[in-house]
Amino acid sequence: MKVKRLCTAIAGTFLTIGLIVGSSSTVKSYAYTEIEVTDGGNITGTVTLEGDIPPVKMLNVDSDTHLCVHTHGKTPSQALIVSKDTNGIKNVVVSIENIEKGKKLAPSNSNPELNQKGCEEKGGEKGPSNSNPALNQKDCEFIPHILVVPAGSKIDILNEDEVLHNVHTYAIKNSPINIAVLYGSKVCKRFMFPEIVRVKCDVHKWMSAYIVVKDNPYFAVTDENGNFKIDNVPAGTYKLQAWQETLENQVKDVTVAAGNEVKIDFKFTATK
Repeated sequence: MKVKRLCTAIAGTFLTIGLIVGSSSTVKSYAYTEIEVTDGGNITGTVTLEGDIPPVKMLNVDSDTHLCVHTHGKTPSQALIVSKDTNGIKNVVVSIENIEKGKKLAPSNSNPELNQKGCEEKGGEKGPSNSNPALNQKDCEFIPHILVVPAGSKIDILNEDEVLHNVHTYAIKNSPINIAVLYGSKVCKRFMFPEIVRVKCDVHKWMSAYIVVKDNPYFAVTDENGNFKIDNVPAGTYKLQAWQETLENQVKDVTVAAGNEVKIDFKFTATK
């Protein structure tokens, strides 16, 4: 669906992001409002893969091999990383969908003064800013492979490799990016609308990542054992989604009691 409008209003301690999403026949309105959450609960859990762990796919490295080659001209794909010890899946995005109000967004997104500074569209000083999340290019990989941010976020794009990299995004709602990133430089870009954005480097074809833009701050990315935690959730019943780039999405209902912790696990089956 197409996003038609994004409205941001800041008044006192409240910040509302209004998104109008829909087609000509159906329009739905979602909004997120910052509140002071008292006695919030936590959602914890593990995301695992059932059955045999598929072999890691190896990607061909065919340029800048003096820097980029990891093992015999190939590098392991980051698309599906499963722990051999726990069957936990790394880099799964677990998020509450369409929650209307809750904890504050990250400081770089909720503070209008910060939003006017430190975003140099054509590059700038080395290293990330103090407030922006960063997507780095190091050892011919995007780090992190999965970056999740709230809508309206600025992201610092970095290059720590002594080669030319390129950042090419494939987006529908956000403005596409296709820029060169020199060694030691920083480029800052803003992502206004919720969606999943694929990122590639046209110079090094095997490099890929995802920027996942959410309409609220209630999300987590699983660690190497598939564990996640989402904290300070207002009491209520929500839809909890688990997204993995190669597997089918899963959604579960979760009820959070004030001051308590609830455990929700997801089990995926590998596609053949």
